[in-house]
Amino acid sequence: MVGVWEVWVDGAPFDHHVMMFNAGGTMLQSNPEGGNAVSSDSTGMGVWRAEGDRVLGGFLETRADRVTRLALGRSEIRFDLRVTGDAFTGTAVATTYDRTGTSTGEAPPAELRARRFTAD
Repeated sequence: MVGVWEVWVDGAPFDHHVMMFNAGGTMLQSNPEGGNAVSSDSTGMGVWRAEGDRVLGGFLETRADRVTRLALGRSEIRFDLRVTGDAFTGTAVATTYDRTGTSTGEAPPAELRARRFTAD
């Protein structure tokens, strides 16, 4: 799992992402800031762990209103992946929270597919 991955997420506001998984169990997720028409989302930062042939984890993003530029709250995205060589597939579920920590909704599960980025 360790490395950089180009990821397509069917069901996300913007479907093209880059994820980096570090050996210590942390990860980063990024996609274009303008990819979400509703809110401005930060880079995602999270954690992961291997469980047999599965990789489980999640990441956190902060969200801002595009018009007022005020904080909206956060999104938590939980994922369940299966890695096969230089590819992975899986699902992710995003839950949004307002600034008080109250859930404002959960998106339907999104399908992920990815390929490992290499220097070759």
